[in-house]
Amino acid sequence: MSELKNELSYEEFQDVLKEKVQNKLDERIAVGITDVMKNNGVVLKGMTFSKEGEGISPTIYLEQYYVAYKKGADWAELVRKIVDIFHLGAKNEFFDLQAFLDFERAKEHIVYKLVNYEKNKELLEKIPHRQFLDMAVVYYYLVETEELSNATILIYNNHLENWNVTAEELDAIAKENTPKLLKEDLRSMTEVIRELLRKKGIPEEEIFTEEPEEEVMYVLSNNTQVFGAAAILYSGVLKAFAKKVKKDLLILPSSVHEVIILPKSDDMNVETLRQMVMEVNSTQVEEVEVLSDNVYCYERKTDALTFAKNIA
Repeated sequence: MSELKNELSYEEFQDVLKEKVQNKLDERIAVGITDVMKNNGVVLKGMTFSKEGEGISPTIYLEQYYVAYKKGADWAELVRKIVDIFHLGAKNEFFDLQAFLDFERAKEHIVYKLVNYEKNKELLEKIPHRQFLDMAVVYYYLVETEELSNATILIYNNHLENWNVTAEELDAIAKENTPKLLKEDLRSMTEVIRELLRKKGIPEEEIFTEEPEEEVMYVLSNNTQVFGAAAILYSGVLKAFAKKVKKDLLILPSSVHEVIILPKSDDMNVETLRQMVMEVNSTQVEEVEVLSDNVYCYERKTDALTFAKNIA
């Protein structure tokens, strides 16, 4: 049990944790607490670390540590975990900020993702973006180090000003980079379920091997499974798949990380599918990962993605 009773408010907890972490680090490292606006207007508390003359380090979000504290976690264990994460990042001597500030170096790492337009209106005022149906294409810098895998830096308007780059130029760069750096990953739901079972340690002989007569659901993401819903924008991906299955496609946004694709058939009711997406978003998907409550349709004839409508 901790030396302090587990009755601190979240704000009080942050202050105490900050002080305890600071006491475990070199005095030249300044520990801070900041609000971080995430996707869909979700604001998280993050612990930051800065050192004069150095780059930037990962932000450590504190919600999970407060939950552990309320459940009786020892303060020493909480502090140790945060200090360990900090030192893991510090092995990389912090992220090289100059690599981000120098556009000629940064542009090789600029990619895009999809977010909900309405839920991010406040954030979208501060960042370059373009609207796509009820979503927005936004841009980020993909940090590629062994220690900081899948770390990202969201690109703001002031970054464009510092780089002297237009939003159109940024979009063109991201369109070229994203399919190369984050290759599409399109698999049947059967394959996805098999992989999940293997990851859970289910013996291979117990995993079903029979192929269904006809696959009705597919999952599209990218090779990292992070922000993979944006793969619906990759040139030719939906077109090639629709040609393969010889059908138009219905797209269900599972989250910002993936979408579900259904080869379209006459007995599919779009409103029923939309209600299903809404139910899953409200009960199964974390708010920060919700992409949209709508269903989309890819038509082979027009090579276009639009809002899906029921077949008349």
